[in-house]
Amino acid sequence: MSKTVVRSDTAQSVVMMGKRTEKSVRGILLGLTGASMFLGVILLVVGAVMVSGYSVFLDFITGRYLESAVFILVMGIIVICVSACGFYAAFKSHYCMMTTFLSIMVLVILCELVAAVTTFALNNEKSHDMGMRKKLKESLEMYGSSTSPDQTAAWDLIQTELHCCGLYDVNDYSSSTFTTQTGHLPRSCCGPLELDTLGVAETCKPDTPSRYKAGCGVALKSFLSRKCGVLGAMAVIVAAVQITIIVAASVLISKWKVPGQCYPCY
Repeated sequence: MSKTVVRSDTAQSVVMMGKRTEKSVRGILLGLTGASMFLGVILLVVGAVMVSGYSVFLDFITGRYLESAVFILVMGIIVICVSACGFYAAFKSHYCMMTTFLSIMVLVILCELVAAVTTFALNNEKSHDMGMRKKLKESLEMYGSSTSPDQTAAWDLIQTELHCCGLYDVNDYSSSTFTTQTGHLPRSCCGPLELDTLGVAETCKPDTPSRYKAGCGVALKSFLSRKCGVLGAMAVIVAAVQITIIVAASVLISKWKVPGQCYPCY
């Protein structure tokens, strides 16, 4: 009788330990899939910010910069959706759905790494740099023209945002129609201007102390290089963390009981 009681207590202890282990595994998996969702949100936010930043200069840059940012944004949405399925699978201890989540995440990581390599490569492609400078030069020649107000607005925007003046320097305006007609530089070529006794701001000229010294070609290239660096680095970091999550999750679900069938997978 006493042996039967001991065996019963032992069996109950084993069952309770098994339940505690299963609960712990599920809790860790919930944390891992939740972290994966958070990484997806990061990709989404970074992609959206980059798209917004690139959109300001669409008149001058090639479409591949914007495409890389949009791709990261879309990957963020996919990671959030897939991770939500993984979170549900962890909560329900659903083996088949969890393995599907891990398989899709492997493909996502590969796409992120490809996006990172492509983004870094944009900085070294001279064709994009030459195309950008050609667009800048062509649009600068139309600055101040009554027939091209969009080009004037675009140059005012880039000079204000990047604190630059002209394509290479201020001399680009020396023979322009705008400077010939007005006798001064565009207002966007200067920072804060001094006011006279009547409260009227001075005109922007080559000798104005607040005039921007950098050329917009160099300033825009530097801006794009920084954006590409941030975008590529973020994709690599997120992919590295996701690899850790996938490995940890794979080890944990290996402790689960494998079902006989995973409809409709197999």
